[in-house]
Amino acid sequence: MAAGWRNPRFDLKEKSKNVFDQAMALSLGLITMTFLTYQTFEVRAVEMDHEFEAIEIEEIPETIQLKKPPPPQRPQIPIATESEDIPEDVTIMDTDLDLDAPPPPPPPPPGARQRQEDSPIFMAWEEAPQLIKMVTPEYPEIARKAGVEGQVIMQIVVDEEGNVLQADVVFAQPAGIFEEAAIKAMLQWKFKPAKQRDKAIKVRMGQRMDFSLKDIKP
Repeated sequence: MAAGWRNPRFDLKEKSKNVFDQAMALSLGLITMTFLTYQTFEVRAVEMDHEFEAIEIEEIPETIQLKKPPPPQRPQIPIATESEDIPEDVTIMDTDLDLDAPPPPPPPPPGARQRQEDSPIFMAWEEAPQLIKMVTPEYPEIARKAGVEGQVIMQIVVDEEGNVLQADVVFAQPAGIFEEAAIKAMLQWKFKPAKQRDKAIKVRMGQRMDFSLKDIKP
């Protein structure tokens, strides 16, 4: 029974209701007084010191992707056929390529003597040509740096005055390095012409030219 007794002086539930009512009445009174005190409001326009920039939105049309032009047609290659509509005199030339064949010699340098066809070329003689002037070939720079040596065998034509008219490479080892230098030097060689029955003749003969690193001047 003692636990159920409450002191009316400390009844919090009853007092909280009274405090809430008093607070509501005080709040309404303050709001009413504030509204009655400031009944008029003055509205004024404010001028800005800077100007605003107008932004225009422009609609960009959608781009159209153009199609690429078609590639050009490949050239047509004639193919052998057994059709009777094609004339018999129309043939296709053989295009067999020998990959093992040595490359053709380069053209003679400007100013080189051209072959003369006004006199025959002899392959035999009574007195052989004798070398009286030899020009040392220029050693290719790429071969010098790589330390490569070699030789070139040529078939040359010596005219009645002892000049070298033509120089064709027959063999070169290694191929594709010394040929041009050999031909350029050989066309400057001078011989005592060959003779047949005490008469100077034009002859064709072989000549070897060696390329050695020992012959290079320091």
